[in-house]
Amino acid sequence: MIDKKLFEFQGVSAAMAFLALLSLAQAVATVGQAYGLTLALVEIWKLHALASIVIPAGIFAAAFVVRQLCEVAKKSVATHCADRIVRDLRPRVQAKLFDAGPAAMSRRGTGATVTMLLDGLDQTKTYVQTIMPKMLDMTIVPVVILVVVWYENWLAGLVLLIVFPLLMFFMAILGIVARDKSDRQYGEFQNLNNRFVDTILGLPTLKMLGVSDDYEDEIYGVSERFRRRTMSVIMVAMSSSFALDFFTTLSIAVVAVFLGVNLINASVALLPALFVLILAPEYFLPIRQFGNDYHATLNGKNALADITSLLDAPDPARDDDFEMGRWDSDSDLSLAHVGFSYEVRDEDSSRNDAHGRASGRRGRSGSDEDTGAQTPEHSHALDDICLDFHGVESVAIVGRSGSGKSSLIDLLAGFHEPQSGVIAIDGKTTPHLNMAAWQRRIWYIPQKPYIFHGTIADNIRFYAPTHAPTASADQIQRAAEMAGLGDWLATLRDGLNTPIGEGNRAISGGQAQRIALARVTLDSSREILLFDEPTAHLDIETEYELKRTLVQIMRGHLVILATHRLHWLDSVDRVVVLDEGRVVQDGAPRKLLRQPGALSALIGEMGGDHIGG
Repeated sequence: MIDKKLFEFQGVSAAMAFLALLSLAQAVATVGQAYGLTLALVEIWKLHALASIVIPAGIFAAAFVVRQLCEVAKKSVATHCADRIVRDLRPRVQAKLFDAGPAAMSRRGTGATVTMLLDGLDQTKTYVQTIMPKMLDMTIVPVVILVVVWYENWLAGLVLLIVFPLLMFFMAILGIVARDKSDRQYGEFQNLNNRFVDTILGLPTLKMLGVSDDYEDEIYGVSERFRRRTMSVIMVAMSSSFALDFFTTLSIAVVAVFLGVNLINASVALLPALFVLILAPEYFLPIRQFGNDYHATLNGKNALADITSLLDAPDPARDDDFEMGRWDSDSDLSLAHVGFSYEVRDEDSSRNDAHGRASGRRGRSGSDEDTGAQTPEHSHALDDICLDFHGVESVAIVGRSGSGKSSLIDLLAGFHEPQSGVIAIDGKTTPHLNMAAWQRRIWYIPQKPYIFHGTIADNIRFYAPTHAPTASADQIQRAAEMAGLGDWLATLRDGLNTPIGEGNRAISGGQAQRIALARVTLDSSREILLFDEPTAHLDIETEYELKRTLVQIMRGHLVILATHRLHWLDSVDRVVVLDEGRVVQDGAPRKLLRQPGALSALIGEMGGDHIGG
């Protein structure tokens, strides 16, 4: 009923102890309120003077005030505890996602991750501030009332004692059913979020390919499944509420009939009988409230479980002690028999079903993921990779879709840890490239650069922590002009101070890529450039203009470019051909084209046997 992981958070145990004291005080106040009301009613029944009910009315009023104050205090304590937990969770989740990198984000799905950070934390807060006081009320209040009722009339107490476990058993059965249905509903909710976000991000590509209507039907189907799951949960919740209300009402009626018969037989006085009858509904009230709120907090419990599973996941391997100098003409990076496969577990399969197999869908929506390498049938993304990168050179990574291009770029960026093989930088071996010294030397340019809500200048200096905070307007302007943004900026009234990003001026894919290139030129301390299909989603004219800028920026760097646009081959020194995660050809482009092999076959499949310009 209550997630045990809650007790791992600071202050929860103290809050629970204080809430238990407040619940005990509220239970005593409830008994006092019922006693004062009973005394007043008995005095009125006996036709005594109104002055005789002053003291009972005072007892009732005082107990009522104490009860309400306890309720307010419980809400305040629970809310404060929930706020503290969420304040603790939010930065931890953000830091965990940041440390895990984009590969882990891709496996979870963008929509599910955003939902967890926003709605998930809010639902967790609702769950914590609701479940803690309700759980303690259900544990303490009935016990106090049962003791009082048993003292007044043990037979009535016996009825209440027998009924309560039956209600708990019945509620537990319904709770298990509701939990299972809520788990499936939460999975469909994450699935819907992933599908919706992926479709929105890839909408221009879907329209260009003429398949937007197909995805409209898919989104409708997913939303319908979520609606049916939600209605199923609501049906269980309503059935549970009806059952609890029915059985508690029936139990109170049994107690009332029992007391009425005893009154007729004069075997019990009016005062204790009426006192017990007034306390009977209060005895069942906590369990009814808990049952009603239980269904409303299931999403919060699922969200908390999702968050804690993320936080409990092992951190990616990272080495901040590795040292390396600047990358120059004598530097060398070697990969010897490196292998990498995406982790596929049983729970991942169910997660993929719940999350809509987001990573596998992205190939259709225009993302840069190697979809074939991430499915359970193609878990081996890279196999026996042997490559050397030396000094200043430009290398194109080509291959069919799903051959492992993006996986290799991600591994070189330090987003993946290889399961086999050896990586060496200038002769010093390292198990992976997720280390500060290496990542201070590289620029990673994805297919769709991140553009946030802010000015153009803010976006340009965002990724350069060493130089950007102190970069002058002139430096940013020069970087923008080197990236080919000068003509566009001249058309803007505010120039570099023009707001862009969400809710501001929209920009094209080519302009977003040029902003990413301006980030590169602003920080000259990074000598290694990693490009993951930077022009895949651009039209031919924009791609050609951007290519001229890219070629200029690539000079003097080690450049590793994953692409399926073969016209890049005339602008690089070397080409590496991948097929099903293996290196099948490696060498100078024109040399490889003069001999039969994978590159010639790939160009033939794309409609020509020459290198495009």
